[in-house]
Amino acid sequence: MDSWKDAWFIFKKDLRNDRLYLIWNVIFMLYVALMLGSLVGAREETDYVMNPMVDFLMLAMVPFTGFFFTRRSFNYIKGDTYTQMLRYYRVLPIPLKTVIRERLIQLGAAMLLNSVLFYGGIYLVTKLMNNSGLGLGTFIVFALTWNGYGLLINGVFIYFELLKKGKVYLWLTFLLMLGLGLIAFAANWFGGNLMSFTLEFSRQHLVRSPLMWGTLAVGIVGLASLSSVTLRKLNQRDLG
Repeated sequence: MDSWKDAWFIFKKDLRNDRLYLIWNVIFMLYVALMLGSLVGAREETDYVMNPMVDFLMLAMVPFTGFFFTRRSFNYIKGDTYTQMLRYYRVLPIPLKTVIRERLIQLGAAMLLNSVLFYGGIYLVTKLMNNSGLGLGTFIVFALTWNGYGLLINGVFIYFELLKKGKVYLWLTFLLMLGLGLIAFAANWFGGNLMSFTLEFSRQHLVRSPLMWGTLAVGIVGLASLSSVTLRKLNQRDLG
């Protein structure tokens, strides 16, 4: 069996079944982009000092660019839908490698669409609010820099999704969000700001940005490693 071909077939089938949920996906991404774009655009032209809430919103929201809103993702707490999905695929039977690859295809497609909505929305809002000199090239590098981080955190989410029950996944996600909040406030406490830093670094270095290439490398390697660990542990998971 061609697991990539089968994974692509499953992805398209799930997308057709949940296409109405994509409307909420678009609305959510545009709403968050509007909110963050307003916070960035409201700053003084030369003042890049932002409060830690902006950092927290970026740290928390960027990983969601790797998701499509689906019936399964909405109901994973109440119905433990990811575990049910794995039971169903095991009965068919569909190889676990295909399951992982379908999730990676979903991640890539979601990140492509949501990044256009999310970062494009932030860019347009900041341009409408002030002509800050943050060009399109800067925002593309800025988006790729944060996408590296998004890939890494989505590797963690995939691990939780496929190896933990719904309620455990929820609490682990809460703990992760708490940790991200502490990072944002710690950066502010020591006089730094992640949003400001990545914007300035992207503007100064553009495509030569070592930060962009570094986060992309860490994100890709981290995602690949976590996917491999997830696949190995899935073979041992009791779905009862």
